[in-house]
Amino acid sequence: MSSNGPAANNEGGVGTSRSTIVGPLNFTKDSTTTDPPTSLVNERTVPCMFCSNTYDFHSADNGSDQCLAHLYLVHRLVVADVKEIACLPSYCYYWKEKFSSEPVEKYCSSMLLNQLPDGTSSANEKYYLLSDIEPLDYELRQRLRREKLELVLTRHQFERTDRNFQRDCLYCRDFRSETRPEFISHLYRKHFLLLGKPEHLVFVDELIEIVQDKLNRLMCLFCEKLFKDRPTLKEHMRKKGHKRINPDNRCYDRFFLVNYRLKQKPEYVPIAKRKEESRVFASDTDSNSDWSDWNGEEQTTTCLFCAHTETNIVTLKQHMLAVHTFDFDQTVAGLSFYQRVKVVNYIRRQMHIRKCIACGEQCSELERLVEHLNREGHYRLDGEECAWDQPEYFFPTYEDDQFLCHLEEVDIERDDTVQEEGSVVISESVTASINLDAESLSLENFKL
Repeated sequence: MSSNGPAANNEGGVGTSRSTIVGPLNFTKDSTTTDPPTSLVNERTVPCMFCSNTYDFHSADNGSDQCLAHLYLVHRLVVADVKEIACLPSYCYYWKEKFSSEPVEKYCSSMLLNQLPDGTSSANEKYYLLSDIEPLDYELRQRLRREKLELVLTRHQFERTDRNFQRDCLYCRDFRSETRPEFISHLYRKHFLLLGKPEHLVFVDELIEIVQDKLNRLMCLFCEKLFKDRPTLKEHMRKKGHKRINPDNRCYDRFFLVNYRLKQKPEYVPIAKRKEESRVFASDTDSNSDWSDWNGEEQTTTCLFCAHTETNIVTLKQHMLAVHTFDFDQTVAGLSFYQRVKVVNYIRRQMHIRKCIACGEQCSELERLVEHLNREGHYRLDGEECAWDQPEYFFPTYEDDQFLCHLEEVDIERDDTVQEEGSVVISESVTASINLDAESLSLENFKL
């Protein structure tokens, strides 16, 4: 055949067809096949978007958290929804190049706040928000998500099939595996060391390096405590069941495939349909449902000054009055609901950072702060409202703070005919018609 013409020039035409097909395939494999990359860019020296600082995103001491803190404290830039960025190092490289030639105001939203980055009061301080509201940022995030997912899947497939993996076991020296799944399975089967299921892991080489480094430093993988020698460490991990990585340590997230899945935004629901679905009862016949036999789980509320908890808010207030000489109801008398929220969050915050709620004195330990409060009689708020009456105290200091759920119960015996000055009056619901043509042009339906 004419396609075999070049091979026919060889001496003896026998076997030339097989040589023509097999030869180039093997040659191509041997010369161009390389290990797929583990990252889109160099993640060990990620630059700041504005200055010469660099960060190692694989390090806990100088990684992504330190980079984001530096951007806020020094350059007053906040990156919105940073956890949704598939590859933050690539994101930093891209905006580093953009901001080197163009002003930050061109791509960022400006904000004026009445405080410096360290919390000091100062009027009209300018900050910047970088978010996917900017079309260029939106497209960048989408592209990075696709490229990162493609890289991860390619790397995962390679690690599952590569048979050139040669590594000694972390415990026994007479075992060498040819594949990474076999190595991970051996650690669990022989030594009960659980790193995860092989089919769910990616970037296995780096994961093994981190585990081996911690074991060499005599550090427990789960609780990360240090021990004096290897036998003590092994005994601790065996008895405590700590022969596994800590699932709460975020540095291990990048080694699990599930963390790279694409998250779909919820489908847009028209306002008219939302209103219909938000009705408490589907029909008038359902309005007679009896909920009297339903009892929710009792939630405990924590004292504002110590770890004491009670299920009854009245009992907890009596505890604060008897132990801490702090009358909460008297302190918040005459305050609106939102002011009471600020008071609670302010006290929580001051106790957390070890500062007196009355004079603001800083203490090194909680015990020192408690001694100061008792000695000076400072279980009270300062007469001036400027300390606690700040917008930042609208936000809870602790997640799910049950104390905030009981604030509406304060002053319930007050005459309902007397309206608090500055209080918000909520009018009755009114029926409003919806312009469907205007709604179709809303930003919620806008697609870039």
